[in-house]
Formats: sequence, C-alpha cells, structure tokens
Amino acid sequence: MSYLDQPRLNFSGMFQADVSTINNDVTNYNNATFTPEKQKLSKDSWNPEGTGNFRLIDCQITGGVLNGKLLSSAQDDPAIGMLLENARERVYGKLVDLDPQQQMVSAIWGMQLRLSDGAGANLFVGDYEPAAFINLWKRQQHESAFHDQTLAAIYQSVLSQVAWKCDHGSPLLAALHAASEQGWLSINMNLYGYGRDPSIPRYTLGHVVGSIGPWRQGSPKHFVPGRQMIPAFSNAMTPAHGVSFFTCLVQEQRRRISADFGNCLPIEGADGGFQNLGRLLLALDRGNPEGPLDTVSAASVAILGEVGYQNGNARAQQDWYARTAGIEDFDYSQLDPWIAQNIGQRPLLLLTPAAGSGEAPSSYQVLVQESFGGLYARADSIVYRLNPDETVAAEMYATRYGQPLATTLVFGTQLGLMASSQPPTINTGKLDYPEQLNTDANGRAQLRIHAPAAGPGNPRGYIDGQLYGIGWQMPAQPKDSPQNIWNFISLLAYDRVAAPAVPAWYPDIQPILQQYANLYPIMSRHLIDLADYDSVAAHVRILDLAFSLPQSDPNHMPVTRDLSDAKRAMILRWLRLPGADGKPLKGKAAAPKAASPAEAEARPALALDPLQTAGKTAVFMAYQAYQARQGGKP
Repeated sequence: MSYLDQPRLNFSGMFQADVSTINNDVTNYNNATFTPEKQKLSKDSWNPEGTGNFRLIDCQITGGVLNGKLLSSAQDDPAIGMLLENARERVYGKLVDLDPQQQMVSAIWGMQLRLSDGAGANLFVGDYEPAAFINLWKRQQHESAFHDQTLAAIYQSVLSQVAWKCDHGSPLLAALHAASEQGWLSINMNLYGYGRDPSIPRYTLGHVVGSIGPWRQGSPKHFVPGRQMIPAFSNAMTPAHGVSFFTCLVQEQRRRISADFGNCLPIEGADGGFQNLGRLLLALDRGNPEGPLDTVSAASVAILGEVGYQNGNARAQQDWYARTAGIEDFDYSQLDPWIAQNIGQRPLLLLTPAAGSGEAPSSYQVLVQESFGGLYARADSIVYRLNPDETVAAEMYATRYGQPLATTLVFGTQLGLMASSQPPTINTGKLDYPEQLNTDANGRAQLRIHAPAAGPGNPRGYIDGQLYGIGWQMPAQPKDSPQNIWNFISLLAYDRVAAPAVPAWYPDIQPILQQYANLYPIMSRHLIDLADYDSVAAHVRILDLAFSLPQSDPNHMPVTRDLSDAKRAMILRWLRLPGADGKPLKGKAAAPKAASPAEAEARPALALDPLQTAGKTAVFMAYQAYQARQGGKP
C-alpha cells in the first residue's frame, strides 16, 4: 500500500532547503587550491553559509479521501486543517547530495514529522526514512525566475516508528491508522517554486504539496509499483508534450484508478497556476500497441475520466491542487464493462482532444502513454554509500501493467547526468554485481553490490572514493522503449584507509577537517573552526558525540554523510587518545605541497546566467552538451 491508496491525507505549504553551495563545485574540494574568496556570496556560491537544513513551513492538511469521498473542510473531518510540522524536540532534517559530481539525487536525512492539532497535541509522530528526489524537470514555464527556480521534483518515502495518539476524534485518521501495518505511513511530496535568488522574499523557500497514505510491510518505500506513464522528452529537462512522468494505481477489485498528477503538469509561475494544456483525459487503449502513439481515434480508446486541473481561474486551480495534491480518483465501475475486463492487459494513455475536434472529438493527441508492454523495473532505493569490502542489497521490482512479474533483469553501467561530469574522471575501476538476475513470482530480486576490499584506489585525488552508476534493462521490453533517465542506482565507493594506530592532527586529521572547514564555513564561523587545531581540541566532547551519531540522526557529522567508516573511526580514535597535555595529539605540520598543473581542469563551455552556475540547471545543460557531442546518444 502507498500514499495513492485510500484513506489518504493531502497537505500543502512551504519548505525550506537551506543548502550550502560551496560544495557544488568539485574543484573546491581541493585543499591545495582553495581560497577564502570562495566562501563569499558570489555568482558561483549563492548561499555559502547554508546550514543544510530541510524543513516544512506552514503546512496544513488541506484535503483527504475516505471511502471514495473527497474531504475538504474540518466539517468533513477534524483532521482537515491540522498542521504537518517538524519535530518539536530535535533539530531539522538535512538535505544532502551524494557527491559534488552527483548532485541529482539530493536526499533528506534525519527529518521527523508530526501531525499537530495546533493546540499542543500530536496526533502522530514519525521518522522520515532517507530518500533521494526523483523525476526532476523544468516544470515552471514563466521565465521571470532563473532556471533552478523553475525545476520541480518529488520525494517519496515512509514515516517509520510512528507513534499514534488514538483519541483524535477523526474517522479519517482512525482509518489511516488501521490500514497501516505497524502504524507506518507512506508519504509523497511535490516540491516546486524554489527561491535561490538572494534578492527575492522566498530565498531558500519553495512550495510543497503532498499526500500521506497507508504503508504495508513488504511494499516499496520509495515508489509505487503501479502503472508507469513514461513521456518522450525533447531534451533532458523538457517533456515533448508538456507533461512529465506520473504513476497510476489500478485497484481492479474496487474498479478504481488513482492517478498522481502532482508533479507532472506544467505551471506558469512559482506560486502555481497550471499552464493551459486543454482538456486532459485518462483513457485505456482498446488495442495493445508496443510502440509510440501520436494520435488515436475516439473509437480506439475507452475514456476513464477527465483531470480536474482546469477548474476556471488560478485560485480555483490552486484550491484543486491543495485539496487533492494533484491525485485524481477515477471510478470506472459504471463505465463500459469492457474496461473492467481488460484494464489489466491494456495500456493507459493521457489524451487531449486533437486540434479542431470540437465538443465530441473524433481523435485525440497522445501526451503520455504507459511503458511499452506495461513493463517496468525499478530499484526501491537509488542511492548507496559503500565502504571497502562492504555489500549492499538493492531491492529490485519488476511489473507488467502494475502486477508482479517473474522476468530477467540485465545490469550494466549507467551514469545518467553524471556522464557529463567535469573532471576528475568518474566510473574508473569496478564494483562487483551480477550481470543479470531473475525476479521471483512476486516480481522481486536482490541486486547484491560489493565494493572490493582494496577500494577504488583514490582515483579522484582530493575527493574520497569513486562514483558509479548501475542501470538495468528488461530484455522482454520492446525495442526503443522510452526510459526514465532518473531510473538507475548511484553509488559512492569509499577509498581504503590505512589508519595509524595513534593518529595525530598532522598529518592524519587536519586534511579531512580542513576540507569541511572550507566547504561549510557556517560551522567554523559560529561554532568550531574545523581548520584550527586549538578550536577543535577545545571541543573534543561535542565532536566525539557528533561523529558517533548514526547517519540517520540530524546531528550526524559530517552533514554531507560522505565520510567513510574508516576515516570516522580514525577521527574518533584521535579524539579519545589524548597526549600528555590532555589534548588530542597535534603532530608536526609538513611543508605545503604545490598545486599540480593538472588542477586547472577543463569545464564545458555553457551559456550560463550567474544564477545558473553550480546548480542543477548547469548539470542539465552540461549533459545536453555531452549528448550533442555523442551524436544524441545518452
């Protein structure tokens, strides 16, 4: 079960992503060439003192669904109007990139959410399981804001360890609690309208609309194994027909489809207001095409219903979006009986009437169609960090028309937008994983990925470890099936570290902490100067605590979660083994090394506005330039 099931809560509000930006530039990781000038506000670093905090602001429950009925006010159910808030007794979550060369899987760590009645009582409190965003695209069409601010993405995860208060008086919450195994919940968030221009009022703020539904043990945590609608893209950022990826959940016993349009419809401006795409209709193809469709006749499809995004003026549209989170529930129980008989074996289509077709269209343009043959495979988690000689098991799922499928999956290198990464070179060396796996009768398999004990050999010099990407194919899928460019696993494999038995500030600890001092100046300026031995030695206890916390803790150090187990153990050993003066061993500084001529690394020449530099749009544009050089190939 998932947020697309019923019962369901919908919420709307703002979010803050106060990210640090110095770490967006890969060359800033080089201690030998880093200068304090890079810590100042500039076109290359628009938020140099970012805290990394991610939090929800003024989020309310704005709608819900119970027993097929849309709830819109507190008169419908007392849960409507309640607040979805951050933890009361712990710090905010943290927004973390995997690596400076893979910034397109930013993940939320250490966040706790609670549903509050606004008068001090919590209805439930749960831990948000770390998840990376997916389906990033250029959603905002109006160009008054620059580039990264026009992008949108989704986060899907679960709230675990949920503590419920059962005297809330809400039938909707009671049903949600009863439907969720162990009380855990599925949550989906659509993020858009982010403000990264320091001159605007909503600097570091954006809009969020989302849903919370039941979760069942054994279900994926980070995606819905439903019907996957895969558009063609005209470039890396823009779908060919204006509508991006979305998922439909077909519940054949209830004869109901829940379709999530929350992140797939283009908007005019940062505050919403949908672009007018005309009437949008969800339909079932009466044939069984295994190739792309451009137009279809009215006789060749069965219409399931119309998307309610176009309800008059912008205010009405925003109200629809807030109440439904963009999820439309289509009841086909009273429609053509052919639909119920064939919906499990025919593809879904999103249509708009063909130009000039009038009130009773004879033909439709196909905006998005279901994955060819209804075939789809996905890894639940798409981001991993691996220490030397460590193995992770990625849960794989294969489906056909939303149902589990026993099939073969073939694995290989896929770098996605990392392929265009500027130096240093990535994907050198290898990881150990099988070339293919067979999924079981439940459509599941475990992809076991092992990092060699020797590590990748420090191929990137001043950055720990190496980046890899693993993609997959389903041989049964028709040739040239459109693919989701975000559908692959990103891995960071750490270097092997030969740590001394008795480490010292020089030469063991200083290079590590110096890098964090360079990249995250807010800590050094306001708490501990990580580049200064005396400052660090004066704060041994708090540093020992921070480096000891699990990655899931919001106070875990470092915020970026990019420190290997071996280096963390070495730092803790140093903190806990004081010298005769009671302080951690200082050692003796070596003579500084001259920067290598190779550090003047080539960057792609891109026509970037200052607010685009070192951001997501810059990665998109570099990827498009890379594709052009490759003759259009990924």
